[in-house]
Amino acid sequence: MKKIAIITARSGSKGLPNKNVLFANGKPLMAYSIEAALESGEFEKVIVSTDSQEYIDLLSHYPIEFVKRSAELASDKASSFVVIEDVLNRYSHVDYDYFVLLQPTSPLRTAQHIQEANAKFEANFEKFDFLVSVSDAHKPTTLTRQIDEDESLKNFKLDYSNYARQQYHPEYSPNGAIFSAKPQAYLKQKHFYGEKCIAYFMDKEVSVDIDDRLDFEYFYFILQQRNKEKTLLETIKKIISAKKENFNQTKEISLIGHSILDYWNIKEINHLAVNNLAIAGISTKQYIDLILNQGLIKSLGDKTILMFGTNDIVYTGWTKEQILSDIQEVIKKLKIINNKIQLYFLEITPVAFRVDRNNTVIRELNSFLKENLEEIKWIALDNHFSDQYGKLNLDYTNDGLHLSEQGYQLLEKIIKSEL
Repeated sequence: MKKIAIITARSGSKGLPNKNVLFANGKPLMAYSIEAALESGEFEKVIVSTDSQEYIDLLSHYPIEFVKRSAELASDKASSFVVIEDVLNRYSHVDYDYFVLLQPTSPLRTAQHIQEANAKFEANFEKFDFLVSVSDAHKPTTLTRQIDEDESLKNFKLDYSNYARQQYHPEYSPNGAIFSAKPQAYLKQKHFYGEKCIAYFMDKEVSVDIDDRLDFEYFYFILQQRNKEKTLLETIKKIISAKKENFNQTKEISLIGHSILDYWNIKEINHLAVNNLAIAGISTKQYIDLILNQGLIKSLGDKTILMFGTNDIVYTGWTKEQILSDIQEVIKKLKIINNKIQLYFLEITPVAFRVDRNNTVIRELNSFLKENLEEIKWIALDNHFSDQYGKLNLDYTNDGLHLSEQGYQLLEKIIKSEL
């Protein structure tokens, strides 16, 4: 079916000035909706309705069309209906079956969401005149009530202490991302809802609807989380560059691994000088690719302490077998540098109250590595660092993952004994 996309963007937002064009990761907020519409390949035309010439100039490099709305349609009192009506009237000569409203305040809606919603609407086109995207309601109506001027909770008459044990049907609310309609049905009804409207379900995590600064900052946080692998890689490369001198040195003991070793400010163990070649945030595979395969380590002392694994398990799709293979590859390359080297492998330490790591997974990986790693001496840490609940003892950490000064004192004591 033929369809057009309409993106509405008024410039006079009071709650968050210039909300629709605030920059996030190098592009205006509106660009996320425009690019999703274009990438979907679904539309005859992508039309932006705005009162701002500045917005038009800002977005004119996109292959889209603009409707410069009148002043009366740009006030905060103008309804969304009259704005859409204006666009539909201007494009009444265009042949299309339905339109899709894509609000710029829903930047996490993707081309795939648009394609899926359109497919659902078209599959049910004879029965429904509208489609609206929804997500799980933040709070069910059972838990929401009006509060009158006396500010009492007299309208909350349920026994909320038993709420968790009661069964309620799932409830949803429009998430602002996608509104589809047959043009004549919309002009007649003047809104998208009702029995002739079908729901398109979207996950809560992509249902951000930006209304105020807090919403925008949450959206920006999600973008940063999505880009964290790229950001982390850039940080890793900077740390490697900063450690250039270390890679050119040879000392009796080398530390190779991730942040727990990198953050350890230790100069010698058992009167043997230490060269810290560990890199915070690095995975085993990255250590191979960015350091060993680049020939940055040209010589090593006779003892090397390795610690890998905890960063590998935060990547999607990891397997115990792949981590084992990567660690064995590190060992192979280190032995090429010094074939007399003695290698000590530090067991992955447990964590405490971390959302990104799980102790059951850590212990399963430890068991697998201990059983299968070759040419190393295994140094057990779990029992030393665990508390009575099986978590990283809070005496030894400040963040549930990395070690505190007291934690490093214990680590030094253990290693001294093992070496």
